[in-house]
Amino acid sequence: MTRAMSTSPETKESFASLFEQSSGAKRGQRRWHTGETVEVTIVVVAREAVFADLGGKQEGYFERVELTDGEGKLRVEVGSKISAIVAGVDEGTGQVKLKPMVIRSVDLEAPAVRVASSSAAGTSGPVLVEGARIKGKVTGVERYGIFVQINGTSGRSGRGLVPSQETGTSRGSDLKKHFALGQEVEAKILAVDESGKIRLSITALGADDERGLFEAFKSGQTKTEDAAPGAAQGKQPAAKGKPEPRNFGTLADLLPKIAPKPIAAKPVAKAPAAKPAAPKGKR
Repeated sequence: MTRAMSTSPETKESFASLFEQSSGAKRGQRRWHTGETVEVTIVVVAREAVFADLGGKQEGYFERVELTDGEGKLRVEVGSKISAIVAGVDEGTGQVKLKPMVIRSVDLEAPAVRVASSSAAGTSGPVLVEGARIKGKVTGVERYGIFVQINGTSGRSGRGLVPSQETGTSRGSDLKKHFALGQEVEAKILAVDESGKIRLSITALGADDERGLFEAFKSGQTKTEDAAPGAAQGKQPAAKGKPEPRNFGTLADLLPKIAPKPIAAKPVAKAPAAKPAAPKGKR
């Protein structure tokens, strides 16, 4: 004999409200599938994972190591935009695991850094970072620019365009005279739009190198001045709180300064030598 469970009106109402909220939330959530691409925004940075907003009150996550550079420094922060691919979906919890493809919202004025390799990122190809330095091979030369296949990538997803004005050549020059198919070049990623088009620049690397040298020189000069404030004038810095001693010298040191200087004798002008007398009988 089974005993019927008695429920109060308050309990029935709470069960109904919870069920309604749960079913409503599930109806509002999108069902993601492995291999889909998505544009997300970073919302939380944790110790081992980085969480991103998928929209519709859903969140996906990245493994933190996949968003770090070769030195272990995190490339993103809250608010960063990322193009990602769905790597997996947990059937029980619906949790979405993501893998990065393109990291945006990077400071393009900072010196370029190299993109993470495929082995470091754990993905099928390098993570493309706006503002990063890349290497690749020329796959096409057109009047308006050159196409470069980024090392470690294949297909159109890793092919970028260096516009003619970003190649470092003079305006109106024939690019085929400066670049050959298969030639390896180094460039900077200027932008990657949502359709996957990559815009590269060769001239931007020169500007970054000059800026880096200037900053290094400025930093080194500042450190030198801080370490030895009087070094530029050949003076040693005096101890703080103590006046620099004056050296009056001894009497032997002062006498040469007081004694009058001897007057140099003027050279006596020599009389002109007498001409020899002419012999007698001759004038």
